[in-house]
Amino acid sequence: MARRLCGIFINYVGQERPYLFSRQPERAAPRIDGKLRFLPRSGLWRELAHHSNGLLLIQDWEKMYVCNPATRRWMDLPPRPKGFADAEHLVFDPTVSLHYEVISFAETPRKPKIPIQPDIKRPSWCRSSRDYTQEEIRNLPSALRAKHDREVEIKGSVEWPPSSYVAQVFSSKSGQWDERVYVREDDVAGTLGDVWSDPWGPDSETLSYYAPRRNAVHWQGAFYIHCHGGFVMRLSQLDHKYKVIKTPRLDNVFTQRKLDVNDFLRKETPYRDKEYCLRDFQIEQDYVDTKKPSVHLGKSEHGIYCTALLWHQLHIWVLHEASESRSIPEWELKHKADIKSSFLQHYLREDRKEIETSWSLDCGMEGSDDQIDCGWDSSDDGVTNVKGDDGVTNVEGDNGVTNVEGDDGVDNDDRYIPMRCDMDLLGYHPSKEIAFLGNCFDGFAYYLGTSKLQYIGRFYPIGCMHIMVAATHESFIYTPCMDDLLPDHKSNITNGK
Repeated sequence: MARRLCGIFINYVGQERPYLFSRQPERAAPRIDGKLRFLPRSGLWRELAHHSNGLLLIQDWEKMYVCNPATRRWMDLPPRPKGFADAEHLVFDPTVSLHYEVISFAETPRKPKIPIQPDIKRPSWCRSSRDYTQEEIRNLPSALRAKHDREVEIKGSVEWPPSSYVAQVFSSKSGQWDERVYVREDDVAGTLGDVWSDPWGPDSETLSYYAPRRNAVHWQGAFYIHCHGGFVMRLSQLDHKYKVIKTPRLDNVFTQRKLDVNDFLRKETPYRDKEYCLRDFQIEQDYVDTKKPSVHLGKSEHGIYCTALLWHQLHIWVLHEASESRSIPEWELKHKADIKSSFLQHYLREDRKEIETSWSLDCGMEGSDDQIDCGWDSSDDGVTNVKGDDGVTNVEGDNGVTNVEGDDGVDNDDRYIPMRCDMDLLGYHPSKEIAFLGNCFDGFAYYLGTSKLQYIGRFYPIGCMHIMVAATHESFIYTPCMDDLLPDHKSNITNGK
């Protein structure tokens, strides 16, 4: 049974804690402490590692907590065994049991690197790095590079994930970490080379701090983990087996942005010469050429959803499990759209700052009796219509030449519009086909059935002075639960501010 939506927890780049983006409070609502002030502070930084049916898994420096913001109860976990540094996943299903588990799989082998050669001089600006830069690698002796390529090819051909996948599992029932082996049900698998070549993986040459962890969701007794390498693991908690499900292929799915050099040359001024404009064009073209779709796993009304985003385009698939008529799990394309025109309509509105919003960031949380409403307002106030049809919705958008300048805004006939050239997926409504999107820290509800875009509020952290140290890093749909078996520490709280 789907749980009620309260809001969305967001991890930001450069922020010391997660924030709760949620509906305005009502008097009768249960109290939710989105700032997690009831937790002790073990360091200067904490983030939300995972959410499952109302419980949060919090990483606070070297400590890890499972907590419930609705009941303000929590438990600190014992240290995790070494060698299991991959992302932790929280599994909690109160319809089955009030006990929970935290799963951490063995570390994925990393792509081999070329050892630093003491007899090869390095540029002064590279000497502090423990690894060679791509530019340095291109200048290394060909024999050394060939040897490394052979090693990568051999090790990259190893099957992954393994047929028997070892994990460490913390159980609230036993109160300790124990080893568990998940056995693969069939021969479907990839290779380590697939994992290493993932553009959002830890071995990606274009990886930055902004690359989020892969999400995991619980649905009808199974646990789905989105993994690097283009696959999802479906775990059975009953018999400890797992199945590999390949994510949809993205070949020729998206329309790439087109840049016109003349748009850059028209910006030539006495202080901005032609060479400067051409350099700006080349920088932007390099960015466009290397931009890859981001893929997200989530759940909503019809089960497991796989969403791919590029610029303002999105493709959404729904998973159909194997059955008598279907030998293997299959992805069905549910929705595709380019909603750039919808965002433009919003940002071109002169009165957009006066639009009445229903959501805000960490709203109503200054006192000890602060309240957050655990519901969702699906009214159509401020909705922008987009052309569409039934079934697979194919929304018509502007796929031609776009006059986009960096990530900070759009030029539209010499008028600056504070709109990003891409968007974030914050998550899905748990029981309605509504995708929550972000653009320039503005939150939107996008209705898949009607292709409408509704502005719901702004989620920019108060007090942050620069957009690049508040970039949206990860987000988690939050559905409160008032039932848990966590210890009650209210009588001896020693939390920080």
